Amino acid sequence: MLDAIGIICSNIDETIKFYNNFDLAFKAYGEGHYESELPSGIRIMLDSEQLMKEINPEYVKPNGFGMTLCFKQDTPELVDKLIGQLKGNGYKVTKEPWNAFWNQRYACVLDPDGNQIDIFADLTKD
Repeated sequence: MLDAIGIICSNIDETIKFYNNFDLAFKAYGEGHYESELPSGIRIMLDSEQLMKEINPEYVKPNGFGMTLCFKQDTPELVDKLIGQLKGNGYKVTKEPWNAFWNQRYACVLDPDGNQIDIFADLTKD
């Protein structure tokens, strides 16, 4: 059973600030480790690069991303609003909101460490 998703952070304070836009509240558990529990029980864990290097001295920061977190919004308008807020706060939007062929309002932004974050909402059917 999936219990947690871990994200390694270059600047953990900036990463917490970013994910606060998604209503995630993080609690510190020791030096360089924070967790936020989702309503489903799955935890999002943020770990500093320093902590990762202590755990695994061979840790090397990856180039690019291999995983995407996707955050569903209640309405298409909230997708647009959140993307506007993130863009206004200086985060890099890689795909402006659009109506995807799979019937969702969809957009993409990068977190402070370059991880892709997708934001979407179901389009209402006429």
